[in-house]
This record gives sequence, C-alpha cells and structure tokens, in this order.
Amino acid sequence: MWWPRINLVLLAVGAFSSNLDQADASNPTIQYESLPTCNLTTKQLGEADPSAIIEPCILYDVFPSNNITEAQHNHSSVITVVGVFPSGCLENRDGAFIAVEKLNRDNHGKGAKIGYNGDHYLQFRLVVAISGNYQQLPPEVYARTHGDLLESMVVSLKPQYILGSCSYVAKYDKKIAGKRQTIVLSQVGPDIFYTQDSNDYVFGVHIRSETYGLPAFQALKFSVEDRTKQKIRILHRDRSEFFNSTCQEIYKHALQDGFTDSVAISYNPEGDHDDNGVQNQQDVAFLRALADDVCPPNQTNSDDGPQVAIWVCVQTDLETNTILDRWKENGCQPSSLWLTTAAWAYTDRFPENMPHIQTGGQWHKAMIYSDEYFASGQAMLKYLAARFNYPPHYGAVGAYHAIYLMYKNTASFVKTKDFPNVNDIYQTQYEEVRRHLLGLSVRHSLYGLSSFDENQRNIGRGSAGMQWGIPFGSSTNTTEMELLLVSPVDQAEVAVLVPAPTALDCPAGHYVNQSVIANERSILTDKCSPCPVDSYRRVGMSSYECQPCKDGSGTDAFMGAAICHQVEDNLIPRGLLAFGYCIMLLSLCCSLGFAVWTVIHRHDAVVKIGQIEFLLLICLGSMISSSSIIPLSFQAGTNDNTSAASAACVTIPWLFSTGWITQYASLFAKSYRMFQMVQNSTAMRRTSVTAWDVAYVVLGCLVINWAVLTAWTVVDPLAWVRYDLGTTVDEEAGFLTTESVGGCSSDNVGAWIGSLLSFHLTIMIASNILLWQLRGVRDRYQESKYITLASLFACEFLLLGVPILIAVGDSSKARHIALVCIIGLTDLGVLLFVFVPKIRYQQKGLPDGMTVGTSIMKSSANHGVSVRRGSSHMYGESTTRRPVGLTEEMGLELDPALQEEGEQNHNYDELDLR
Repeated sequence: MWWPRINLVLLAVGAFSSNLDQADASNPTIQYESLPTCNLTTKQLGEADPSAIIEPCILYDVFPSNNITEAQHNHSSVITVVGVFPSGCLENRDGAFIAVEKLNRDNHGKGAKIGYNGDHYLQFRLVVAISGNYQQLPPEVYARTHGDLLESMVVSLKPQYILGSCSYVAKYDKKIAGKRQTIVLSQVGPDIFYTQDSNDYVFGVHIRSETYGLPAFQALKFSVEDRTKQKIRILHRDRSEFFNSTCQEIYKHALQDGFTDSVAISYNPEGDHDDNGVQNQQDVAFLRALADDVCPPNQTNSDDGPQVAIWVCVQTDLETNTILDRWKENGCQPSSLWLTTAAWAYTDRFPENMPHIQTGGQWHKAMIYSDEYFASGQAMLKYLAARFNYPPHYGAVGAYHAIYLMYKNTASFVKTKDFPNVNDIYQTQYEEVRRHLLGLSVRHSLYGLSSFDENQRNIGRGSAGMQWGIPFGSSTNTTEMELLLVSPVDQAEVAVLVPAPTALDCPAGHYVNQSVIANERSILTDKCSPCPVDSYRRVGMSSYECQPCKDGSGTDAFMGAAICHQVEDNLIPRGLLAFGYCIMLLSLCCSLGFAVWTVIHRHDAVVKIGQIEFLLLICLGSMISSSSIIPLSFQAGTNDNTSAASAACVTIPWLFSTGWITQYASLFAKSYRMFQMVQNSTAMRRTSVTAWDVAYVVLGCLVINWAVLTAWTVVDPLAWVRYDLGTTVDEEAGFLTTESVGGCSSDNVGAWIGSLLSFHLTIMIASNILLWQLRGVRDRYQESKYITLASLFACEFLLLGVPILIAVGDSSKARHIALVCIIGLTDLGVLLFVFVPKIRYQQKGLPDGMTVGTSIMKSSANHGVSVRRGSSHMYGESTTRRPVGLTEEMGLELDPALQEEGEQNHNYDELDLR
C-alpha cells in the first residue's frame, strides 16, 4: 500500500500573507530543488485574497511507493507528471490528483494493469508546484516565474508528461514543452492556442471552445424557415481569445449557412472609447449603447421575420446585467440568447435572469460517460468534494482526464508487449509514444470519446450545449430552473427550447404585456398575459392589446378568451310576455264580466233556462284555463336557476286542463239537463231535473282529468330543460354564439298530452251531440249553434295551432304566441259564443204577444218537436188545461206568491222561474 507524501499545513490566509515576503522580481531564476512545501491547502490557496503574497512552493509530490526497488520487483513502472499552477485554478490540479490516486491504488496498490499478459502495472508520480498569486504579481513577473519553475522541474525530474495549467497561464507551458520536448496535455479550449506559437508536443485535452455556441446555432437552424429573414447579432470582447474565437465561430457559421442578416460587434473591454477615465467594461453608457446596437428599442415581431437571435461573449456581472437590463427597457424579445456567463458563478448571484438562456462548456454533470473508477464525471466531482472540502467545477474532470489519457496512451502503446518496460520505452522511443498519442482513440472515459485532430486537440465529441429550464418530469407547479444538458443528443436531458417563449406569438386569448417585459428579470420568459375579462384576441400574435367584446357579448367573467361568448337563450321577450298577459287579462275580464252579468240577470228567463250554475262554472273554467298563461310565461336562461320554471311547467297542464274540463263538462251537463227537460216535456212527464242531478257529470270529468294529471306529475313530471341548437361564429364581430332554447318537457310528454287531449275531445264531441239533440229549442234558451261554433273555433285553433307548433320548431317566440292564442282565444271563443247571444236576447226581450213558454220551442213543422196542450181541472175552475211547460219539467217550482196569479190568469209561462 502506498501513501501520498503531502505536507500540507493548515494556516489562515491572513496569517500566511503577513509572513510572506514580496517576490523578488530582479531574481526570477527559481530552482525546483530549493522550493519549500506549501503551508496552505489547495482550497486555501484557491480562496486566497487577490492581493495576498504567495511565494512559489511545492503543493503535491505524490509518490506511488517509498521503495522504488519494491515497485520494480512488482513489475510496476512509474510515470512522472509535473505541473505549475497559480494559486487559483485549484480544480485544474486537484482533478489530476484524484486520477493519480485512483490509478496508483488499483490492483491493491500495484497500479493499473498494462502489457499483453496484464501482469505489469503502471503508477504515477505527480509533482505540482505553485508559482504565485497571478492576480497579485505583475504579468511579466508571473510569466518568468512560471516558465523558470516549470523548466527547472522538467530538467530535474525528467517527467514523461507535463500537466497543462489553467487556460489564462497555459501559454507559458508551451515554450517549455517544445524546448524540452516533453508532451504537455493542455487544459485550453480555443483553436488558436494550438495553431499559433505551438509545437508538436502540445496536445489539447479540452473540447474546442469554438463549438460552445454551435448547439444553440444548430437548434436555431432547424427552427427557422427563411434564413435570410432571421437576424443574428453577436457581441463579444476582443481581448480574450476565448471570447473572440467562441463568438466569431458563430458568425462564420451563420454566413456560411445563409443567415445573411448577421452582424458581429466586438469591443475592447480595457479601452476607453470616450476618454472619460472609465474602461469600456465598466462604462454603463457604453455598454447600453452596445445593447442598442444588438437589439434596438421597440423591436417587435413582424412580417419581416422572426426575432433576433443573440450570442454574447462577456465576462463580468456588470457587463451582463447592464446589457440585459437595457434590452428589457427596449422591449427586446430574442428568439434565442446564448451567454458565456450563464455557465459560470454569475448564475449563483443572479438566478432570476437565467430562464431559457443557452450556454456551452466542456462538460455537464448530466453526462453519463464513465471509466473503470467512476460511473460518471459527477461521481468523480462528489468524490473530490469530499476529499478536499469544496465544490469543484468541470475543470476537475478535464484535469482527471489528462492523467487518464497519459495512462491510456501508455497502456495502448505497450499492449502487445509481454514485458513492457515503460521507463525504458519513454527514454528510447519517446517520439513514437508522442505519435501514438496523436492517433489514440479512447472510447470510454469520464470525458466521453477522445481523439485528436491534426492540430493535436480533442475532437472526440461535441461540446456540452446547455440551457436553463425546468427539469423533465418536474412538478407542473415548479418554477425553479436548472442548467440542463441539451447536447450531445445521446446525453441530453431535454430538447433545446427554440424559439424562446418571449419570441413566440402569444396564443389566442393573450397579449404582450409591456409591464411584464420591463419588470420581469428574465428576458426570455413568456411575456404574454391573458386578455382581461370581456376582451379577446382571436388568433395568436404579438399584439400589445386585446380587443373589447362587442354587441353585448362577453367572456363569462373569465380572462384569456380567444373569442367573446354570447349566449342566445331565445328567451321570450317582454313584449310577447305582455301580449300573453293581455290575452289572459282580456279572458279574465270577459269571464268576470259575464259572471257578473249572469248574477245580475239571474231572474231573467234567458239566464234561468240557460242554467245559472253552469253559466258561472263556464266563467270559472275560462278563468282557470286562461290563468295557465302565467306559468306559461315562466322561463330560465342558461345560467339561471330552473326551479321556478320547472314548478311552473308542472302547473300549466293542471290549470289549462282543469279550466277546459270545467267549461266543457259544464256545457255537457247543462246540455244534458236541457236534453232531459225536452224529453220529459215531450213525453208529458212532470219530472224534476235539478242542477245537482247532473253535477256529478262535471265532478266525474274533473276526477278523471285530475287522475291523469296526478299520474303524470308523480311518474313523469314536466321540467324546464334547454336544448342546444349549436354554435355560430361571427369572425368580423369576434364572438361565438351558443344558441339554445328552453321549454317544458318530460320523458313521455306526448303520451300524457295525447291521453288528456283524447278525453277532452270526447267531452267536446259528446257535448255537441247533446246540443244537436236540442236543436228544436229556440236559440234564445240553448246554445247548440253557438257551442258548435265555439267547438269548431277551438278545433280550428287546435288544427292550426299544432302544425304551427311543429312548424316553428325551436322558436320560443312563435311557440309562445301559438300557445297563448290557443289558450286565450279558445276560452274567449267559448265565452263569447255562449254569453253574447244570451245578452242580446236578454236585451231584446220577447216579441209582443209571445210568452216564455211559447218562445222556448221552435215550430213543430220545422223541427218535429211540439208541446201537447189539453184540458185539465187540476187548477180550479179553468176549462183549459195548463201546458206542461219546461219550467215545471226542469223541477223549478213557482213562487207561492205568484201561484194564485198564475192560476187566475193562466199565464204560467210568464211566471218568475227559479
């Protein structure tokens, strides 16, 4: 078992800074052998104050074993790797430490297996030196210190590989690697690092940083129909090869792929454009002007093409926030926004700005690439975090991968050898080993597929395309965004979202809310708000307002309507309701008036023989029947409570049917009594037939009628229901009409109405038959002709009304008119045909010389009905027999006071009948 020899003394940064001496810039020569061990941990060095003075020191010197002889006895070979780092860049060195630790501990401390038989092992010695505080030292001093220290380590330790430093000081490694002909695996992204001032010994572990923005560009290409109309704007710093090359690569691809409206804007962050003493990267006015150049004020979607797609390569919080805030002021709604700082610590400070912004990088925690020691890069980072007590970023994976590639290159080179002597190979065949690395292809590693192009940089896979969004499978209520992997496709967590929500047309029922654009921190989130109540937006578009509903339509108190809604309930208008009430009032007035007339003239022979009881019942029946117009006028809209309307539905047949039966049953009973009178008179029988003798006819008819109504009400009651008639859309006015009609109905309403109607017709026919039998009685005292006319009148209304009801179909207005007319005019017809002739005869009186008795019957010559007269001594001395008059046959007795007068004058027909 080996143990790494690391002398780390934990001291406070402040105490350490006070004990260190200022670096001697006049004596840059530094010898590796004279360097002390660092008295700060890697974490403390990384967190040191930018002004802290940090002297060069040895941070790591990791030996695979204290006994080299023992290692050789175990067939283990040792490769030495050296690296020089500033005090920062802790992940770029600590990831390598983890790789060496894992490789050396493999196979019970013997190292990783190599050779054809797998019985030889490879171990690593890692020596990492700290060259000082890059932020505290002048650039030229740091450059000299870094170069001298690295060269001294290469000369003294004769390493097989150099571990490249972090990107901003990696250029100092290249010269030493070429001079000492030692392979350096650099942790640098831009192509220019490998094409300018480079040499054959410089290899790149990182993916090309120029490709960071390409996943977003590829997504844009697939989302655009006409590339000539798509605006692309690129803004970047020009004093950093990373910022410059990353954004310029997008510009180059845009022009090559037909995006003719593409503009790249670069600026010098360290310059002072207006000589006001403020660098451009800190000049807010300058940065706002740059933002205006990219996305001018009030730029909205139009027929000219989709919204602008933007790539921004900046570094600081001030640059990022100033540009984003200005775009929000301008109402800018980019279809896509790619931002370098969206993958950095900026996101921890301003997470509210991040939704849907895209970015790129070397690696993402969602990548599931693995090797022999870790299931994923994320698993390695968790291991490192526990080992060094800080949260590392992807740079640690790149450093780990550099050591892993050194191992894989060596193992691949000697895989056919039975006795691989690695140290001898590196001494005698170093150039072959270097060339072998150029052709190396590693399929499985924490970095994914790795291979090198002609510029000796890693092109095994594409860069990690990322976008801030809601993780797949999250709760629909969550709004917390994460940086999600969208490329490479085989590793992606979610599909890229392009265009961004802010650039999409608002869906129907929504509008672009300018206050949301100005106040929402995120520039790419949805800026659409639902249309207010009683306003709408018919189609999806980027409009700043909704249209108000017209013509009394609305949105039913809902927001976000795509069209206004108008409910057409086809309710009966007030005018028609008033018409119905007028018909009912007219019928009631007539009924009441005729009843009063009947009572006033109750002693008149016309009224007496017309049978006052039944005349009043006819008036009562008409009043009851006509009152059914009241519940008939009840109605309920779509959103109304239908309880009252349903109760009214139940009442309608009770009122109408009861009133109608009362009228016609009275006519029937009245006619039947008159028929019995005539029969008795004709047969010379003195039989009394009172009104009460035929009252059972009326009562019986009512009982039968009520039995049917009760069964209907209990078994299948009428209820107010609405029937949908469909919808119509008025595109010009912008509203949708849902039309329905309401009415009373039940499951078997036709059967119940048919039963009642059959019963009513039976009574009507029977009444008319009896009246036909009474055609011999003068019209003055019986209503045969007039009731026949009334019946024909009612039948005519039924025969016309039913087809009309069928014809009007779903028209509630026409149906109401038809029903009101059937009810009201039928009642009026019966009243008028019964009472108007009687009033006329009553007012006209008897002709001169004609008595009541002689006026009752028509001549026998005309009708074959006569009253026989003969002599009788029944009433005293008279020699002339008193006729058997209808007054006696009806059971109406003479007034005692007038009996004597009648006997003396024999004027029986003129007596007061009661």
